[in-house]
Amino acid sequence: MTSFPDFSFWKGKRVFLTSPTSFLGSWIALSLQHLGAQVFGFGESATTQPNLFDLANLAQSISMTYGDLRNEETFRQALQFAQADVVIHLGESGLLKEAEKNSLDIFSKSVLGTNLLMELLRETASIRSVVVVSSDKVYARSSGNHPLQENDPVEAQDILPTAKLCSEFVALAYRQTFFNPEKYNKHKVAIATARIGAGIGGGDFAEGSLIPEAVQSFANNKAFTLRNPNSVRPWIHVFDQVAGILMLAEKLYVKGPKLAPTYNLGASEYESVGEVIKEFRQAWAAGGSVTSDEAIKGSLSLHSQLSSALARQDLGWAPRWDLAQSLQQTADWYRDYYSGHPRYAVPF
Repeated sequence: MTSFPDFSFWKGKRVFLTSPTSFLGSWIALSLQHLGAQVFGFGESATTQPNLFDLANLAQSISMTYGDLRNEETFRQALQFAQADVVIHLGESGLLKEAEKNSLDIFSKSVLGTNLLMELLRETASIRSVVVVSSDKVYARSSGNHPLQENDPVEAQDILPTAKLCSEFVALAYRQTFFNPEKYNKHKVAIATARIGAGIGGGDFAEGSLIPEAVQSFANNKAFTLRNPNSVRPWIHVFDQVAGILMLAEKLYVKGPKLAPTYNLGASEYESVGEVIKEFRQAWAAGGSVTSDEAIKGSLSLHSQLSSALARQDLGWAPRWDLAQSLQQTADWYRDYYSGHPRYAVPF
């Protein structure tokens, strides 16, 4: 099992990518360029300063159209101009707590944006492969502790994952109605959704996100105060997520309707926040300290364990980096960034 995208497949491919200004989107764009693909981005400006998209000068190296996912004419023109082979739809992104402040916008962009994309697919003859990225938090909360599989029940929960779930339903409804696998020889479009969690890695500057906040404290030789140190979360490097998304898009293009409609691209390691920050500080190998303050303790996050057995079987994908490697790579990136030499290379 290689868990690598295929260079020979991606070289020369035209890829339409929504939300390339996000943390995940920027690494996907950089990875596609590394693989020899031509990238066409569509979305809004980055929401953080600094941000990976601007640092890597991606606006100058990809064909970028700035626009709202709900703007039909702008979206249509960008998609028609791209004449893409592959579409990777990241849609609306952000943090859970931010989504509560902008719930109407989140749902509107997620649902209408995906709906509009699916409609425009019906007008675009070149596209063969479409991946719609969703959330690992769409599953119904269960008292059982078995790893969740793609056919386990889903339910409405927090705003952002529920919006992602709605986006999935829209995509899969179009898959069933207009791009049915049984009529693949007629339409030649293969669609699947990918469920992922929050990845870690260099280039994430989201306010309120755990690793970026720890980095800011350590870089300034300050104490980092932990909330919920006993909360257990999944941990996966963004490069492993990028590889999974690209490998799914690749296999959809090659195998078409032989693939499943949904794949978990989940973490293989689950660890407490306290232990991870302890390990991250060791990987940082510089100043700063870690404290816990029970007075500012928030609610414990519930993170279900996902089974990625189907992705392993059908795509040949599994996370390559363990937690220690992921934390070391992340610490190295931020140290290089603060020393004035950020790295934008990808490991495949």
